[in-house]
Amino acid sequence: MLLFSSANNLIEIYSPTIKPADIKLKCSGWALRIGNPEVKGDTTLVMAMPYPAKGKNMSLTISNKKTNKVIKTVNFVSDTVPKLIARLGNIHTPEASQKELLAQQTLKLLFPGSLYSYPYQIKQYSFKIESSKGSATMNVNGFFIVKEILQEIHDAPPGAIIQFTNIKVTCPECVVRTLDDIKIKIK
Repeated sequence: MLLFSSANNLIEIYSPTIKPADIKLKCSGWALRIGNPEVKGDTTLVMAMPYPAKGKNMSLTISNKKTNKVIKTVNFVSDTVPKLIARLGNIHTPEASQKELLAQQTLKLLFPGSLYSYPYQIKQYSFKIESSKGSATMNVNGFFIVKEILQEIHDAPPGAIIQFTNIKVTCPECVVRTLDDIKIKIK
């Protein structure tokens, strides 16, 4: 299992036969630290933080509190969090058809090649379009693709370049940060 260093890692533990209140968690060594477990419904939740510099042994032992019997030992490795990027809806190529572009409704955030997820939100962005017909720039609050942008894309000729720049994101307990631009050529 993979944990990300300097990130919030949530571990969820579910057992069909043992109540969450009867589950005991223990880390081996100093390379893995966990917070206080919380119970939500039939699941035990715990935040975990790896410290790979303090050793290689990052394991979590899950036991039954009543019997002290080890149910499972889970070994972890750590890595750095991939760079957060923005994407126009489901488009992940540098070129897209006008039809594909007009079908998108939002800018989305992701950590490429990773299932890591943290509640980042897009607060604002700027839209720019450049074509042989001219250029336009719009500032937008939020993550939705507004109708004015869709109209610009609809009216643009093939070969026009659209850009989403100055993409500002934030998350709980985070400062606002700016992501890399998105640049797409209309086919």
